Amino acid sequence: MIMLDTSLAELRHHLHAVPELSGEEVATAERIAAWLEEAGADQVLRNLGGHGVAGVFQGEIPGPRVLLRAELDALPIDEQGDKHWRSIREHVAHSCGHDGHMAVLLGVAQRLAHQRPARGEVVLLFQPAEETGEGARRIVACDDFERIRPDHAYAFHNLPGRPMGEVSVRNGAFTCASRGMIIRLNGLCSHAAHPELGRSPAMAMCRILQGLKRLPQQMPDDHGLVMVTLIHARLGEIAFGTSPGQAEVMATLRTASDDMMRALAEAAVALARAEAEEEQLGIEIDWCDAFAATTNTEEAVRAVETVAAGQGLPVSRMETPHRWSEDFGALSAVANGAMFTLGAGEECLPLHHPGYDFPDPLLEAGRGIFLGLIHHHLA
Repeated sequence: MIMLDTSLAELRHHLHAVPELSGEEVATAERIAAWLEEAGADQVLRNLGGHGVAGVFQGEIPGPRVLLRAELDALPIDEQGDKHWRSIREHVAHSCGHDGHMAVLLGVAQRLAHQRPARGEVVLLFQPAEETGEGARRIVACDDFERIRPDHAYAFHNLPGRPMGEVSVRNGAFTCASRGMIIRLNGLCSHAAHPELGRSPAMAMCRILQGLKRLPQQMPDDHGLVMVTLIHARLGEIAFGTSPGQAEVMATLRTASDDMMRALAEAAVALARAEAEEEQLGIEIDWCDAFAATTNTEEAVRAVETVAAGQGLPVSRMETPHRWSEDFGALSAVANGAMFTLGAGEECLPLHHPGYDFPDPLLEAGRGIFLGLIHHHLA
């Protein structure tokens, strides 16, 4: 496929059909890198923070560096529907729209192939492992990041349920911090006829579940959203002759700020350890899928609003941050940055639904905003 002569919809359909999971985006990354080389990028960096790829387009004179980000990874979902670009990979699908985000960024590369910015540099970053919260953090930590460290950074996410092309943005917290908590309780199993000879974690597990659910009400109420969602619990094995010796509890912690996340996590750990000690149980606590809050700067928010309004798109300032998490916060933390959403239509199926498909009419709106932001900073 010749990228420069291909429509954005065709590019998206091609990417949609061959999705790859977080951390496994090898073929997608190489395909993107080849297309960036075809577009004449002055530099193409590979293997950033895993399988990340960046194309650098330089202006004629020195100036700021603007980074635009899209995500490479897909989800472990069996896709539904009969569209001809449906995923050919079993239990893997672009049900979050990252195929559309990539196509938008490739559309920017198509334009930059013919017209470089007047000054400075544009970095088109295709980031791995967004769904697990690891990709952006690893890119910032890798040695090559200094070659693309931005002065300004932008990303968008499509948003089903909102009018097509509506731009939503917010100063300060845009998406929440979140992390998965895993609590393992280790006691001593015994015969069910003599439970007194063992140490069952049953009561501690129940109190931990209750305590975690109540924890948000015990935190300060002036720091925005604080949530604990219980997602899994397991006690012992299915054996009626045995009193259990092990238990496991999983929960997702969610807050509007990183500071409150630290406080909530500390409170959750203290609760779990106290209940384990009460029952003389061993305890192990692990964390996974950790996302920092994505925080927008006022300067970057105004740039998004100015560009969107200039292109005739409806613009809305959100009153509260999105509850979902996004690892773009690792990138916006080191630059003047903002993330925004683009409405995908009121009838669009929700994100992560097996039948979800990124709406092709949104592709040109996304490309237009990104090109406008480049012009805003580098004209």
